[in-house]
Amino acid sequence: MVAENEVWQAADRIRVRQAPPGGVKERVSVRTVRKELGGGSFGDIARSLARWKVREDYRPVIEQADLPEAFGRRLGTIGRELLEMARVEAARARLADFVEADQRRATERDVLDEALSRVDLLEERIAAMQAELDRLRAAAPAPATGALRDPAPEGRPAASGREGVGLVDAAHGGKLAREADVFWREVWEAVESVVGQRGPLAIHPLFKALPASLKADGARMGFPLTPAWLRYHLLRMAEDGDGLAVVGHRFALAGTEAEEAAPPGPHAAERVEAPSGRRFWREVIREVHALLCRDGPKTAEAVLAGIEPGRVDAARRFQGLTPGLLRWKLRQRIKERRPFRELADGRFAAIPCDGPWDGLAPATGVQAGRRSAQGKGTIGA
Repeated sequence: MVAENEVWQAADRIRVRQAPPGGVKERVSVRTVRKELGGGSFGDIARSLARWKVREDYRPVIEQADLPEAFGRRLGTIGRELLEMARVEAARARLADFVEADQRRATERDVLDEALSRVDLLEERIAAMQAELDRLRAAAPAPATGALRDPAPEGRPAASGREGVGLVDAAHGGKLAREADVFWREVWEAVESVVGQRGPLAIHPLFKALPASLKADGARMGFPLTPAWLRYHLLRMAEDGDGLAVVGHRFALAGTEAEEAAPPGPHAAERVEAPSGRRFWREVIREVHALLCRDGPKTAEAVLAGIEPGRVDAARRFQGLTPGLLRWKLRQRIKERRPFRELADGRFAAIPCDGPWDGLAPATGVQAGRRSAQGKGTIGA
């Protein structure tokens, strides 16, 4: 085993040895020290030599240049300072990159916030324009589209110029209004189905639950369906009492907020076999029509008591059949000119049809309406 003192002495001898003429000064290394000692363990020599280099501040590159000692020491100090400066500059550059990235993210957030603000502003303007359009549509009578298709009577020239343009515009506006009414009716039926199955929902979960095909149809027809538009229409329906109610920040079907919660729905297998909500309610309304035709006018509570119990139990898997919900559905059918009337005392009467009513056909031969002053039984009996 080589002693550390021997390694240090050998290193000192190699360090002070002058370079041969025309040659390079020998470097102190494990190999040269072992050669100087004539043998020994590489590991022992390396550990002892590392401690010698730290103690002597050995800089082989400077010493091999054969520079004066003071100059070499100063040159080593300058090298260390330059290395430290390079490290500082590299750290500063990396920090500047981080700061620039944060600034870019902040700018992007500002742009996004401004864009979202613009979207909110535009949606508010669109809602206001829609409200104005609905007001004008309610104030102006629907255009007589049948008259537009009839030829001009004899002795009267066909409409031309500004008059013809006005008729075309009126027809086009009436067509758009009818398409909008049909579209929003489909939206309401989808909302009724979703809320009936899942209970009260906030606007965003409700919007996501609507069929994708319905949203695509709205975009194709020029009525893009967005959460803001949907909220606007549902709030209007809730204010008008058209079957919706706002419970906190959620939308629910009217007449069901104060009712007791329905028991848990049927097993998944039973839900698969159950009919669709639209077909089920059609069957219920058709049974109500037959009941009113047979027994005469009734209140919603009396109608509900006369419906088959199995039908009432089956309604729980959709939403539950209550007097308030039944009253609203009958009023909706009256608006759609189905064979029902609401009497002045709040009872409902049926308009007889030629044969059993199919649950869809409108009333024929009798003008349906609400709050009739007549308190008789079925109309036209």
